[in-house]
Amino acid sequence: MADTSQVKKDIRDIVKRLGQEFNKEFYEGSIIENKECRKFHGLSSDNEICIFVCTNKLQEGKIKAGQRAAIFEKCYLLTLSKTKRKILVFTDGLFYQKFKDEYLDYLNNIEILLYK
Repeated sequence: MADTSQVKKDIRDIVKRLGQEFNKEFYEGSIIENKECRKFHGLSSDNEICIFVCTNKLQEGKIKAGQRAAIFEKCYLLTLSKTKRKILVFTDGLFYQKFKDEYLDYLNNIEILLYK
């Protein structure tokens, strides 16, 4: 099994820095209130913003089916949130641009950002 500890640390660092940019405090928040389940990478303490971070990279210039499915799962989970802002953050510029070009029209009320 792959060691994901560095990826998790990077995601926590990104969420922390975004908190500074948005002047908000973020924590890992459950998607369904009062239930132990999947968590947003960042949920603002005032419940106005929720964030998922995508660390995917393009493979052979394409978004692979598994990557796409995982991102659209995150999009669906963002739509379940009652927050005002729902943000999908990408860490790879090429992946971000490809995803934006192909799928931006499908992301109702979900913002996408490139984090560098």
